[in-house]
This record gives sequence, C-alpha cells and structure tokens, in this order.
Amino acid sequence: MNSNDRLNNFYSILITTGSRLHGGFYHIGRSWKVLWGALGFYVEEPTLKIKIKPCNKTVIEAPDEVKELMLKYLDGSEDVCIKVDSYIPRHVGLGSTTQTLLAVLCGLKILKNEPCDPVEISKPFRIAKYSGVGTLLFKYGGFVIDSGLPDPQGPRALLHLSIPEEWRFVIVLPKLRKGLSEEEEDNIMKNPWEPSGEVERLISRGALRLATGLVRKDIEEVISGLKEVQSGTGMYFRKVQGSSYRSDLATLVAEAEKDKIYLAQSSWGPTLYTITTADQATTIYIALKKLLKIVGIDGRVWITKPRNRGFEAIRRREP
Repeated sequence: MNSNDRLNNFYSILITTGSRLHGGFYHIGRSWKVLWGALGFYVEEPTLKIKIKPCNKTVIEAPDEVKELMLKYLDGSEDVCIKVDSYIPRHVGLGSTTQTLLAVLCGLKILKNEPCDPVEISKPFRIAKYSGVGTLLFKYGGFVIDSGLPDPQGPRALLHLSIPEEWRFVIVLPKLRKGLSEEEEDNIMKNPWEPSGEVERLISRGALRLATGLVRKDIEEVISGLKEVQSGTGMYFRKVQGSSYRSDLATLVAEAEKDKIYLAQSSWGPTLYTITTADQATTIYIALKKLLKIVGIDGRVWITKPRNRGFEAIRRREP
C-alpha cells in the first residue's frame, strides 16, 4: 500500500447526478457516417447519490435493481464499500444505467486521486452505443445534441446549451411495464432500417427548431421543435412500440393534448414529460395527476428543475 492508498483510506467520495430525459433522434440511418444522432435534457430529480469508500472487501448497499447493475459491470477487483442513498429507477426512460455506471466508475477513479473523464470511461464499457446524450449530460448537464454514434472517440457534443433556470420539467412515471432492457434494445437498434423522408424531415427540422428556441429562451418554439423530433422518432419506431408512442401511453397522451399539455416520451418509456415555466408548473402538475385517475393508470407526477451542470464529486474525510 503506497502513501496515496493510506491517505485514501480516510476519505470517501460522494457522487451526485441528475437524470436524463431523452428527446429523440435528429438523425437515423446509413446516409451519413453515423447511425444515430440524439438529443436530451438533464434534470435535477430523480437524483442519484452514491457514496464510495475503501473497505476490506466489496460491499454494496443498494436496492436490488441497482445492486444487480453494479455487480454486472464491476469485476470485483475493487475493495470498496458502495452505499446508494438515492437512485434513479431502472428501465423507465430516465437514463439510470448510464448515470449509475458512470457515477460508480468516476467515484472509483477519484478515490484513487485519478482524473475522471466520463467519455473515456464510457468506451470500454460501451455505455454510449446508440445515444451519447446520457454520457454527455453526466459530464456537462443542460441540453445536449451528440455528434453521432458510433464514434471511435466516444460520444462528443455537437451542441451543448443551458436550459433557462426559470423553466421546469413536469414528469409523469406511470406504473406500467418497464422500457426495454439493454439486451432488448440491442436486438432492435444494432441494425437500423432506413427512415422515410418524412421521418428525416421531422427529426432534423425539429432538432434545429428546439435548439433555436433554447438559445432564444422561447419555450413555445422549444415545445414545437420537441414535438417534431418526437413525431419523427415515434414514426420510425412505430413497428416496435405499436404507435408513435408506446401503445399503453397513447390514451394518457391524447387526454393531455386535449388540455393543451404536450407530453414527450423519454426513450422507451414509460416516462413522459413536458417543459413549462415555473409559474405554470403546479397547474400542469395538478392536471396530470387528475388525468392519471381519469384514464385509470396509477403513477407518480413531479416537478423538477433543469440541471445545468454535470455530476458532482465531493471528497469527505471519514471519522
């Protein structure tokens, strides 16, 4: 054990992250040198908090679904104690796999006084196979359009913007079947089919409109751009999920539309979300709670702020 090892035995690392909301894709197919180009937002809640410290053997205190993920990707060579104080539910469209793995891997690096670059760490684990936004949002926060995958250099940001701090995200997590696992996603996305011209027009135009709206702080343009990206992405995956949305979400989305509330689907769902101003967020929250009851779906609704910063690591001295 060297001096750094002895020193680190007195310290723990607390890693905190936000959650990723996937906006959809701005490019799909083989007409460029990339297969997938994606975009997404970072939000404060759900928050992931993981504490890592040296131990005599590996001990993980976490809910079963999170512990299972960690054990799958960690080789057991690290003698550390990992405690999860709060976590992101898995396979519901909030980017749990990427945020959790990068949090642990960065925590291990920082514990050893080594620098952590999330992009470099993601490469050997193939964390960003089809969308780089989860990795890039972990690093930068805010809103990101990735530069397309696959990329031997790992995911890179084509565009990184801050989200106005006075805006809010209202998120709905219905108690329905979970989204696709990594294995199920692989089976669908490793061989993309060519998109129609209408899909290409919607996703590319929508992404540019969304980004322009963010720069101008025009929330109506952001929603309009997001609608187009989501429409194109949903059309592309219609044969997989049954409609432009998951078929079990379609009624809730349609009812919300009647109340002039636009809901976007994050990744494979069932998470849905909308973007609004702080003064309108509570009204939308109440309306969506009522709509869940009307359509007969149990679920959680919450309001969260945008997170315009990436992960945070705090070194703490242990008693």
